Amino acid sequence: MLVGRKRCHEAKDRNPRIVLSAAALAAVTFTLGLSAQAQTPSRPARVGVLVGGISQSVLRESAVSLAFRDALAQLGYREGQNLVLEGRSAERQTDLVGPAQELVRLKVDVIVAGGVAAARAAKAATETVPIVGVGVGGDPVAQGLAKSIARPGGNFTGFLLAGTDRGKLLQLMKEAFPGVTRAGLIWNPDNPAVKEGGGLDSWEAAGRVSGLNLRFIKATSIEEMQAAFATLATEKIRVAFVNADPLWVTQSKRAAEAALRYQVAAMWGHLPLAEAGGLMAYAPDITDQFRQAAGYVKKILDGTRAGDLPLQYPSRWTLVVNLKTAKAIGVTVSPVILSRADRVIE
Repeated sequence: MLVGRKRCHEAKDRNPRIVLSAAALAAVTFTLGLSAQAQTPSRPARVGVLVGGISQSVLRESAVSLAFRDALAQLGYREGQNLVLEGRSAERQTDLVGPAQELVRLKVDVIVAGGVAAARAAKAATETVPIVGVGVGGDPVAQGLAKSIARPGGNFTGFLLAGTDRGKLLQLMKEAFPGVTRAGLIWNPDNPAVKEGGGLDSWEAAGRVSGLNLRFIKATSIEEMQAAFATLATEKIRVAFVNADPLWVTQSKRAAEAALRYQVAAMWGHLPLAEAGGLMAYAPDITDQFRQAAGYVKKILDGTRAGDLPLQYPSRWTLVVNLKTAKAIGVTVSPVILSRADRVIE
């Protein structure tokens, strides 16, 4: 009996400790649960995309948007799970102020702005929402977008479309067609970057150095671009340079088809144009810049300030020649250019 009573007391002594251990375990579990909730985002990341010269439906399925979404997915941000993409655009780059303000009202976490007009519109709409510019032409410091290249400050950073001069672009065209003395230059007056570095006067001066008499034609839409190529064909000008602009890269297929239709040998300021059927392109890879922008977006979502991320110049320029298009319009590209091309489409 004494032995049995002693065992009973021992059991009673052990029970309180068991209860306390269970309570402690529950408290720890509750604390860990709170910690896990604190580390889980309360809502998906909201990323705004702002580009001019294109409708919202076309923007979403454009090559640059697809590349951007794919890069975000590889970084762990997927639509329908932890990401909401808000695309906004305007047919004219001069009409981007309203779409930029709308993105701010939607409380996006960051705005990706394609082109200098979109970057300026976003910057005018907010001083707090981080902005990642892509393909921003001209001088971002002179434009008031950044304080410096290495440390932009404020809420802006991104990827620049700069690094070569206009004379080199025209010289490449001259080398491609050695006998040419007249050439068209199609430009979009809605693009503020065109006015940087002397505007059309600098193009005219570069043309004189290259031995080219330039015929300037404005185009603010794909329809106006088609009319521009028609004018060049009527005036028997068969070679043209098309200045870099978000409007052409987001609608690359239609733009390239316009030059093909009027049999104008066009050199473009964006690589997707040569891939879509344009004759030549010499430019940085704007699609790759959108992929890189996804990396900056992730850093910002992780807590890095946009103004602490350095602006990036293109690491390289690429020359692409489309020989299928050359054959279709009946022109011969010089062997010199073909030997220098980074890629030849046959």
